[in-house]
Amino acid sequence: MRLLTIGAGEGAKLAELFTQKGARVNNINLFKTFAVVNSLNDLRMLRHIEDGRKFYAVYRDGDVDVRSVFNNILSFNEIFEASLVICDLSDEFSCHASMKIARELHSTTEEPRICLALSPALDTPEGINVAFMRIKPLLRSFDFLFLFEKDMGYQEVILKTFNTLSLVGEIDVKKQVSGEVVVDTSDFINSLSGDGVSVAGMVTEKLPLKILRRLKRTGRSEKIAERTERMVRMFDMAVRNIGARAEIGSAKKGLIVFSGDPDEITMDGMFECIKSMERINPSMLVRYGDYPIPSSNELNAVVVFSGIMKFRL
Repeated sequence: MRLLTIGAGEGAKLAELFTQKGARVNNINLFKTFAVVNSLNDLRMLRHIEDGRKFYAVYRDGDVDVRSVFNNILSFNEIFEASLVICDLSDEFSCHASMKIARELHSTTEEPRICLALSPALDTPEGINVAFMRIKPLLRSFDFLFLFEKDMGYQEVILKTFNTLSLVGEIDVKKQVSGEVVVDTSDFINSLSGDGVSVAGMVTEKLPLKILRRLKRTGRSEKIAERTERMVRMFDMAVRNIGARAEIGSAKKGLIVFSGDPDEITMDGMFECIKSMERINPSMLVRYGDYPIPSSNELNAVVVFSGIMKFRL
């Protein structure tokens, strides 16, 4: 899934991280990255976003005009299946610019518009109220909104989460392998709800070298059991590592994605994870899939809960 990725204001720092470490398939970065800032110094600090893909916009009297910036972005003729606008809720310019970018996207493109909203810690009623004052207009501007709290290490967590999600629907012509359950871009989009916000959790587990795994003397049934047990354990950890304090039991839709060595992904494990997600909310519509990375020495699990209206302190 190729994403037109635009970082606004403070959100540009995360966009730059996608430029450096975004998922690649056939040596092509899936994140088509741009940045819009309102400070010359911020522009200079974006050293990894190439010149011509980062823009300065004047922010005056609570307003910003991004039309010329957006026309420049479209002039790159990037092919994308959805847009991802990164907005920092603690940055007033970022919020206003993100909504203006959403309007331009709505008037010129047909692809789904996703907002990745970065929030200060939602640990007080006041913090939640401030965040939601800014989330409400963003929800009206975008088709879907992901929410992440800015706690320690959040940037790397978001990077790994969206790297895994962006791989859905992609085919690596060199590897010529497919997953147990192929999940594509439409599955990902259909797993999101425009009513309420979406949250995600992820976990990565390092695996022994593949040659060591092959040399391990265990029977086939035992190997499948070990792999299934690992997937269930990782799912439980991903649920505990949700990026925002949301009441996931109120979610309307859910998505489970595993990526890594296809030999380490079992249908038994996938079905057990689905059952676990359905126990969280029996009425939730759950989609699932995997992306194979042959010979990978790590396994990634991402869970998404969408359509959430309630949060907890």
